[in-house]
Amino acid sequence: MFDRLGHVTFQHRRAVLVAAALFLALGVGWGTGVFGAMVSGGFDTPGSQSARALTRTEATVGRSDADVIVLYTERGATVDDAGFRAAVTSHLASLPRAQVVSATSYWTAGEAAPRFVSKDKRSTYAVLNLRGGSDDALMTSYHDVQAALRDVPAGLTVKLGGSAALSADITDRVSADIGRAESISIPILMVLLVIIFGGLTAAGLPLAIGGLAILGAFTMLRLLSLVTTVSIFSVNIVTMLGLGLAIDYGLFIVSRFREQLATGQDTETALRATMVTAGRTVAFSGLTVAISLGSLLFFPQVFLRSMGFGGMAAVLVAMVGALTVLPALLAFLGPRVDSLRMPFLRRRTPVRNNTASHGTWARVAHSVMRRPVVYIAVLVPVLLIAGAPFLRVQFGGID
Repeated sequence: MFDRLGHVTFQHRRAVLVAAALFLALGVGWGTGVFGAMVSGGFDTPGSQSARALTRTEATVGRSDADVIVLYTERGATVDDAGFRAAVTSHLASLPRAQVVSATSYWTAGEAAPRFVSKDKRSTYAVLNLRGGSDDALMTSYHDVQAALRDVPAGLTVKLGGSAALSADITDRVSADIGRAESISIPILMVLLVIIFGGLTAAGLPLAIGGLAILGAFTMLRLLSLVTTVSIFSVNIVTMLGLGLAIDYGLFIVSRFREQLATGQDTETALRATMVTAGRTVAFSGLTVAISLGSLLFFPQVFLRSMGFGGMAAVLVAMVGALTVLPALLAFLGPRVDSLRMPFLRRRTPVRNNTASHGTWARVAHSVMRRPVVYIAVLVPVLLIAGAPFLRVQFGGID
């Protein structure tokens, strides 16, 4: 099977790369739009007694929590000043009623009014309820009204809080931090890969599969968002697993291909041998990880199920890319995979047969095989001690 896959990929390498380029373009142009289709909630269990009770309560008496809390401060004035009151009330009255269902302030709270003002009376807050029957709808209402909330009269400063504002900030922050993390990690990964392979061409191939895995997983999640709810938290696992496993699988394939070429094989023969060995490893690894992550799909909470969707998409796209797109690139490159070598990096002698025993990792493996009981007796207690703090872990929510 894998020998046949290597042969077909070699024969149709142009078609494979054209298809990969189209898929990549789809991921850039359409798949990245998944950020706008995701929700930041999804922590409740649909159909549970608590969820049904909350729905019934809100239908009867309305929502009791604040979607948005607006904190007003005016320098040199207190809530007893007519100017302060006029500025706040006029700002609240100017908010679009299509999004803001109700607004409660210090001057309309009645007996609860003292809780709406600071001790020095220089700050007060208003509680807003937005239109929307779901987290996603509330997020949309908040985005529509956010600019108006920040557009306050001169002399007045405003700060925003509340569940809707927090959810919007989390979504925006996740999107921005992913780009920032990739801008930091990818150059570091490139340097490490150049050191490992000794050249730019070989080092760039696993990284290319990593980019394909991330964009491909975004495309898969965008498709899923059309039929089910997808949480923003799935993006984190996409970038982590997509980039990590794609580079890992790329290392397997590229390293084995270079070793086969070093034995004097032609490009197609080396590629077919690579797929039979490293390709088989990548396929079984990808399927095993994807099936393991599939267990998250059994959880009713949207954010857990979404992490399963994201993880499975990232792993499967990375696996397919490493088994098709990467071999097609190697088929084009052939011996040129060793081009653009760094002169300051020592060229490592490749393994010329499968039974060769040399190098640091080979010596470690032989040492472990000779003394397995000693290694278990020493390392297992060390690992248990390292993991002991987890026994006192305290999980927290979002606040």
